[in-house]
Amino acid sequence: MRSSLLANSTAAVSEEMAPSVKVVVFTIAGYRLGLLMDSVLRVVNCPLELSDSSTAIELVHLKHQALTVLNLYPHLALKQVNPNPNVGQFLIVTKVLQEFCAIRVDMPPDLMELLPSTIRNLPEPYRKGHPLNIASRVAVLPQGKSTVAIFLLDMKRVLGSVAIAGK
Repeated sequence: MRSSLLANSTAAVSEEMAPSVKVVVFTIAGYRLGLLMDSVLRVVNCPLELSDSSTAIELVHLKHQALTVLNLYPHLALKQVNPNPNVGQFLIVTKVLQEFCAIRVDMPPDLMELLPSTIRNLPEPYRKGHPLNIASRVAVLPQGKSTVAIFLLDMKRVLGSVAIAGK
């Protein structure tokens, strides 16, 4: 009995000491999505020339950089109309391979620290034909009597899916 108590307390201590994963979290079409903090360069206000656009993929010049801007709402919401008239007021800027790109979001994102034990590979049904196939992993967090899922985006998949949908 004592060894099981020791094992449980050791597991709890190692869980607390495990380095957390910092994630920038935002919501699009009712889905909570995230990007690893290390991959986010900055969050900026959306340029005025994009304020009325609902196109899935666009090219914008910010300062001296060309930036591919992705609107994930049409991909994730399928045929639903976005009820928010202020869609895409902010850009989360990241870099994929050698290309700068940004995701349009309605609200400023949050920074969260997730324990590695809460992060799992995306289940098979989501990897094919589901709008969330743009994620590679999911963090499942307890919230009261239920759970909250944060889908961690794989930017290579995001670019591929949005580029295909935009054609």
